[in-house]
Amino acid sequence: MLIWNENYLMGIEELDNDHRHMFQIAEQILNRVRERSDDPAMRIFIIREGLKYLHGYFFRHAAQEEAYMRKIGYEGYALHKMQHDDFQKIQMAKYQKIVASGTCSKEDVWDFIGSGVGWLLEHIATADMAIVGKGVLQKTVAADASVATLENEINLLCIATLNINAYVKVVNTNYTGESFGKAVCQKIVYEKDGQETTVISGVERSFILYVAKMLYGGSVEDEMDLILSTLEVFGAQFWITLSRQLTGSSSMITIKENHFIMGGTLQEELQKLEPAISVLFTSGKGQFFLSSSSKQLFQPQNQNAEME
Repeated sequence: MLIWNENYLMGIEELDNDHRHMFQIAEQILNRVRERSDDPAMRIFIIREGLKYLHGYFFRHAAQEEAYMRKIGYEGYALHKMQHDDFQKIQMAKYQKIVASGTCSKEDVWDFIGSGVGWLLEHIATADMAIVGKGVLQKTVAADASVATLENEINLLCIATLNINAYVKVVNTNYTGESFGKAVCQKIVYEKDGQETTVISGVERSFILYVAKMLYGGSVEDEMDLILSTLEVFGAQFWITLSRQLTGSSSMITIKENHFIMGGTLQEELQKLEPAISVLFTSGKGQFFLSSSSKQLFQPQNQNAEME
C-alpha cells in the first residue's frame, strides 16, 4: 500500500490531485507485478504501458506545474524544470531501451517501480512544496551550523519525505568505515558549478526495511530489487536536498554517478575519497552515515568529536 500523506499537499487542488493519482497508478502497477511477475509477457507489458501512461500523464502534469511557476514568477523555475526534464530523459529513456529490446527481467520491472516511487516521494515533498513557499527548502541554515542543527535538518527532511520522525543523533563526526551492522552503501558523484562532489552513504538494513514496509507493505522483505531501486534514487535526491538546505544553493546539480558499493570495500572507498566530512548517525530506526568530499555540505563545530 503506497501511503499518501498530507506532507505532499501543495494546496493547489489540480496539482495535488495529479500527485495523488500518480501514487494510485504506482500502487496499481505494483499490485500487477506482484500478481504476474513470473510471466515474461506481462513484465514487458507493464513497463510498456507504464511508459505510455507516463508520457501522457506526467508530461501534462509537468507542463501544468511549469506554467504555474511561470505565472507566479517562481525564482526556482529553471532548476525545477531541469528536474522534470532529467526524469524524462534519464529515467524514462532507460526503460524505453528495455521495451525496445523486447525482453524484461523481474529486476527490470521492480526497478521501474522503485525508481519512479523513489523520485516521486522526494520531489513532491521538497521541490514541489517549495513552489508554494512550504517545506524544508524554504530556509537557509547558517554556514557554521552546529551538530544539533544537522540533526534537526535531517529529522525535518525525514518527516517531510517519509512522514517519519527518525530522532537522528550524531554519534561520530570522524567516521572511517567502522562496521555498525548490516548496511547498504551507496556512492553518488554530482556536478555543481563545474565542480564534482562525491558522497558515500550507508544505511542500516533495519532502517531500510522499516521504510520499505511502510511504503509497500509487510511482504516487501522478499522484494529486495524493489527496495534497492527505491533507495538508489531516493537516497541520491535526499542527500542533494540536504546539501541545498544547508547551503541555500540553487545551482544546477547533475548526477554523474549513482550506484551501490559492497560493504566489504567501504573502508577502501573512504580512504580513496579522503572525505572532508564523515559523520555517523544513530536514530530510532537504525544507524546511517554520510561522507562527502566537500566541506560545503556541513562543517561540524568539532570535527574530531565522538559522542555517546
